[in-house]
Amino acid sequence: MLKLKIKVGCYYAFALRNDHTIAFAVLYGFERGKNKDVLTLRMYTGTGDFEFPIEESTFDRWARERRIREISPEEALEYAM
Repeated sequence: MLKLKIKVGCYYAFALRNDHTIAFAVLYGFERGKNKDVLTLRMYTGTGDFEFPIEESTFDRWARERRIREISPEEALEYAM
């Protein structure tokens, strides 16, 4: 099985435990310094959008739990609308 890695500029769908899905985009991340391995997500919900910091280890855990998948920009737009 191919391991899902987080990438800046990509879109993902995150499945919550109550079968609700939230789409998000990875805006930017830091490879060095105090915030190493911290990325900023832009999450899209039915009521708006917001920025959310995440550590790469958290994304990896979500991927191992199969709660996250990469989606196209068109799919992300559908979630946002």
